[in-house]
Amino acid sequence: MPNPHFVKKTFGVRNRIMRFTMQRKARFIWEKIKPHLLQGSTLDIGMGAGSISHMLAAKGFSVKGVDVHNFSLYQDLQPILYNGEKLPFKDKQFTNAVIIHVLHHCNDGVAVLKEAKRVAKRVIVIEDTYQSWFEWLFTSVSDALNNGELWFHTYRTESEWKKIIKQHNWKLLHFSLWKEWFVAAIYGKYCMFVIE
Repeated sequence: MPNPHFVKKTFGVRNRIMRFTMQRKARFIWEKIKPHLLQGSTLDIGMGAGSISHMLAAKGFSVKGVDVHNFSLYQDLQPILYNGEKLPFKDKQFTNAVIIHVLHHCNDGVAVLKEAKRVAKRVIVIEDTYQSWFEWLFTSVSDALNNGELWFHTYRTESEWKKIIKQHNWKLLHFSLWKEWFVAAIYGKYCMFVIE
């Protein structure tokens, strides 16, 4: 997870740059997820800076965000804090859950995904991924520097995610891969999957 002191201690010009970058990334994310969102309530798991929740709310979605710390850059958008394991919601309470660049920060990303499936009908995930050793190393170093975290995360490949989805008998509605240059980082390779 991002270092809360690194994220929250951004003032003045640095804060404006971070907000601009996060809003730009949120617009890219919106274009990816909008065809897969169902009308109804949406849970943003690992809300982070809040840019995805802010974008969804601006598009008319009823959104709640959860996170293990308050990283929000928006005064009017605060997450529900939880322990990172058990989501404080009833089964199928939400129509959608979005988990954007979060699971690799979790102690047990698969357990977080299971919880998302418990509380939402549809789960949309975007995760950092890799195909080569070089991509893994570049992603690890970039993620560590961007988030103020000086440790490695658990990134998964396309085949690893598909294996996890199959093992849990989740219905895979969509899977895609893409690369980005200079959106929120110098380079990123991502996968998105939608499950029910």
